[in-house]
Amino acid sequence: MMSNGSLFLQTLMYVMNQSAVQQQESPYSYYYTDMEKAMNATKCYGSYGCFELSPPWISEHRPIALYPEELSKIEPNFLFYSRINPTKSVRIDLNDFDFVKTNNIDALLPMYMITHGFLEGGDQPWIRRVVKELLSRENSNVIVIDWHGGSDPPYSQAVANIRVVGTITAHLLADLARHTGEKKLKHVHSIGHSLGAHLCGYIGYSLQKDFNLKLGRITGLDPAEPHFARAQAPVRLDHTAADYVDIIHTDASAFIRGGLGIVEKIGHVDYYPNGGNNQPGCDRGVAQHISGTGSFFRGVRTFLGCNHIRSYNYFTESINSKCPFTSITCNSYDDLKSGICFECERNGQHCIKFGFDGREHYENLIKNKAISPHKNLVQYLITGGDPPFCRGHYRITVDISNSTESKIHGGEVGQLIFKIHSTRDGQGPHSGEIPFNDGGYHGPGIQYRAVVSGHLLSHLKTVDVEWRYSSSVLNPLTWRLIKSPRIYVAKVKVEAMETTQSVTVCPKNEEILSGGLTQKLMSAYCSH
Repeated sequence: MMSNGSLFLQTLMYVMNQSAVQQQESPYSYYYTDMEKAMNATKCYGSYGCFELSPPWISEHRPIALYPEELSKIEPNFLFYSRINPTKSVRIDLNDFDFVKTNNIDALLPMYMITHGFLEGGDQPWIRRVVKELLSRENSNVIVIDWHGGSDPPYSQAVANIRVVGTITAHLLADLARHTGEKKLKHVHSIGHSLGAHLCGYIGYSLQKDFNLKLGRITGLDPAEPHFARAQAPVRLDHTAADYVDIIHTDASAFIRGGLGIVEKIGHVDYYPNGGNNQPGCDRGVAQHISGTGSFFRGVRTFLGCNHIRSYNYFTESINSKCPFTSITCNSYDDLKSGICFECERNGQHCIKFGFDGREHYENLIKNKAISPHKNLVQYLITGGDPPFCRGHYRITVDISNSTESKIHGGEVGQLIFKIHSTRDGQGPHSGEIPFNDGGYHGPGIQYRAVVSGHLLSHLKTVDVEWRYSSSVLNPLTWRLIKSPRIYVAKVKVEAMETTQSVTVCPKNEEILSGGLTQKLMSAYCSH
């Protein structure tokens, strides 16, 4: 579903691109004229080499292709942070061949490169949060790639600009590699959002082509779709750009439907939180986003691109989260939600940690011969709508009673709301309210199953349940003229993916009333 924010943002991008096209050529001959120009056309940028507009940089799926702008316009800056200077960056001089010694950089420490996307700069709050979390986690180097001068509209020009920024960054890292010995660049991890994700790909490809070096890891945070859908390397980021490439898809639907992120599987591991689109909490109005962020501008930005920016929200949380952030291999998100995929390491269902720690889990699967090297894994997980976003996964199976009373009363339309408790008295940690499904018909003798998310619990003891009745004058199945609406539940089984614990609980009496009343389900009640 396309939100009003996504529609507005897409319209803005379209207008920006259209103005760029009209400035270049007649719209009727633009593509073909550019193809003719591109056959032998190049533009050079000194020691960074020359760039062509020939295929694959221009194609039927990518009819608008431009040269990068002048470096004086793009103004790429490389801002260095460490535990010595965690909040105030040191600007690296690109003309300093020995910048490592000049800036007292320990070249053998883990190195993180972070970069932004369209309409942004290196001073973004999300980038500062990532820097803080990385330096908190370990003694490391962090370099922010700030190309704000080249990220302005039109979008097609920003797409072109990341090519040269990627090459410049590759030259910088090649200089770093002179100080790393056998490590080379295995300890370098590039992290990019949207267009920045593809920029990271260009860093990787340029290192391989020009310096015979390979990045250790690239994390693509919802890589941009416009101008990159159906493209191949080296036009867009893919698994060949680094030893390990992981992708977080949070706005992965076709651009025409409102999506800004790429849909295709392009990494060693592709994560699709909540199915890869329609992220929880992103259906709120602009006023709620302004209130939630405490800033008018950040609130409006969150409203306009909520799904797209969830990728860096989730990744940032994963860096130091004590929550396991479990993801599972599945054929589709619907298969996860329906409970088909739930048990780790069974039937080809591999559980790996989402986000920052995912690489270790992926490599352990290869080491244990559970998967072949370089196998692509498609991972799904369910998050919450507010930070902290990490949640536990619970498979809940509900058996509607087939008793005489249940049959006489008949089915009901409504929604079951569960709250799982870690203690028998219900006074300890709990899952929070968990809607079992979107509501619907619940018939006598029928079993219903779904995977839902809630706060992670170390133990499963009791369950509270509430029945929320739905009535419609247009649906005779919902009419209750004599008896009050109610549902007859025989038993409920709750299983936890993360801990593999399970509990079966029952109501004291099968009848569960509606009207906001909560009933406690316990294992002891299943013996009657």
